Amino acid sequence: MTDDHAHHDVGFIRKYVFSVDHKVIGVQYTVTSLIFLFFGFTLMMIMRWQLAYPGEAIPWIGTWLGSALEGLADKETGVLLPEGYNALGAMHGTIMVFLGVVPLAVGGFGNYVMPLQIGAPDMAFPKLNMLSYWIYLPGGLLMLSSFLMPGGAANSGWTAYPPLSNIATTGQTVWLLAMVLLITSSLLGSVNFIVTILHLRVNGLTMF
Repeated sequence: MTDDHAHHDVGFIRKYVFSVDHKVIGVQYTVTSLIFLFFGFTLMMIMRWQLAYPGEAIPWIGTWLGSALEGLADKETGVLLPEGYNALGAMHGTIMVFLGVVPLAVGGFGNYVMPLQIGAPDMAFPKLNMLSYWIYLPGGLLMLSSFLMPGGAANSGWTAYPPLSNIATTGQTVWLLAMVLLITSSLLGSVNFIVTILHLRVNGLTMF
């Protein structure tokens, strides 16, 4: 007797967006982190322009930045403001580390390659793996949204040390909330990696 439920086509959304396949999730992490890295690189280039040409307008986008993003650049001249420079430094460091390099190396490369290396069919908790990415992405978008907050983005440096972190702006609060999401995503991914490595290795593959 033919089992009508033996074959079930998975739709595009389930297969490529809310996927539980470690390879697809690895690609999602890779593409997303590369986009964040490009944004962080752009912030760094603006900072380098300020160092190379202090007091001069940011070319092409200076006045737009001043009008669209509060506290970043002068609205009339397009010159980067001191507090704007601090905000760029804080957001550049945060984006490159927490939204770029770590998710690319662990979430992207690790998700794709690690199960293949140890002979596992997938991660130990595929749905937790999917959840990790879908907490990381909103966390990253929330982080970028701090540029739109009253008072501008966080300007305490990416380490958020006092006394600068004591400046309770809305942007700093949004930065902190975004970090909560990013750390939660990292924690879920870490647990998944540890359990997968410890319990899903192919027979005969030792730890050392």
